[in-house]
Amino acid sequence: MNLLRKIPGWEKGTLLLGKLQEFSFTKKLFIVYSIFALYFLLYHESHLPLFWMVSLALVGYLASTVLFWGIVYSYRKLEAKVVIPAIITEVGISRPTTALVPWIEAALFLISILICYSTEFFANRSGLLFFIIYCIGALSVRFLENKIYYKAGFLGVLILASGLGSFKALQFTENWVAYILFKPAFQEKDLTRWNFDETTRMVSNPDLKLSLKLPEDFYFHNPKNLTWENKTGTGQIAGIISTSDSDPNRYPYIRIFYVPQPYVEIDPLISEFKKYLDLLVSRGDIEELNELEHEDFDNRYSGKFWTFYDVLRPRYAKTGIFVLSETNEGDSLLFNVTESLIKDRRHEESVEAILTSVRRE
Repeated sequence: MNLLRKIPGWEKGTLLLGKLQEFSFTKKLFIVYSIFALYFLLYHESHLPLFWMVSLALVGYLASTVLFWGIVYSYRKLEAKVVIPAIITEVGISRPTTALVPWIEAALFLISILICYSTEFFANRSGLLFFIIYCIGALSVRFLENKIYYKAGFLGVLILASGLGSFKALQFTENWVAYILFKPAFQEKDLTRWNFDETTRMVSNPDLKLSLKLPEDFYFHNPKNLTWENKTGTGQIAGIISTSDSDPNRYPYIRIFYVPQPYVEIDPLISEFKKYLDLLVSRGDIEELNELEHEDFDNRYSGKFWTFYDVLRPRYAKTGIFVLSETNEGDSLLFNVTESLIKDRRHEESVEAILTSVRRE
C-alpha cells in the first residue's frame, strides 16, 4: 500500500473515490449513465466536423439529463405519505404509510402518451400494440395493489417516453446541422409560388419558368411545407414530387433543386451531391453505396447515379441527380431522383414520364 501511495495522483484519486462512495445510489447511477451516454453520442456524431460533433453530443446529453432527472423526480412523486390516525396505531392495526397519487399518475401517463405520439411511435401499429399491451399489464398490477411491480412497470413507460423524446431532440438538431452544412452559399429566392391545374395535372412555377406534368397518384410538395431534412441537398429546394400527399419521401420521389448559374461541366454538382450521400451513409440511413456510370437522359439531362440499401425504408434502391442546365435562363435545375431498383430498366416509368414532361418557358 505504501508503494501505491508513491504513484503520482494516487492519494487524490483515493480521496475522489471516497467522495464518490458517499453519493446516493441515484447519483452513482447518473454518473455511470453519463459516461455511457457521452460516449455513445460522440460516437454517433463522429461523422460531423469536430465543432458540430461536440455541440450535438452536448445537446443530446443535456436533453437526456433533463429527462433522467425528470424520471427520478416523477418516480418519487408517485407516492405520498399517509397520515395514520393515532388510534389506529394504538390498537395495533397495520396500515400502509404511503399511497399512490392518482392525479400524478394520470398526468405522467398522459405526458408519456403525448411524447410517444409526437415522436410517431404510434405510427407503427406494432408500436401502438406494444404500448397498449404493456399498459394493460401495468394497470392490472395496479389494481392488484402490488405497488412495487406497478411502479416498476410505470417506470418502464417513463423510460420509453424519455428515450423517444431524447432521440427526437437529437434527431431534430442533427437535421438542422445537416441543413446548415449544405445550405446554399447564394442568396435564396422565393420558390413557393406553385400552381396546379387539376384538369391537366400540370404543375408550374412562374419564378422558375418551369412546368411539368404529374402522373396519376403523384403529389407535389411545396418547399414552404418541407422540413429541414427534406430541404437538405445540393442547391435550394424548389419542391418534391412523391407518391404520397403526406410523405415527401415515399418511393419513387423526385426532389427539385435550384442553382442560380448554368453548368457546362456538372462535376462540381456531382461532387457536392456525393458529400450529401456520404453524410447519409455515415448517419446509418443508407448502406452499400455503389457508384454507377455517367448517365444522360432525353438529350437534355446529364447526371450520375448510385445504388444503395435503404435502412429506413428497407429495400435496394437507386438515387442520383439529373442536371438540367439552361444557358439561356442563366440557371440550373437539379432533379434528385430516388426510386426502387427495377430489373431491365434504368428508371421507373413514372419517373421518366415526369422528367420528359419538364418544360422551361
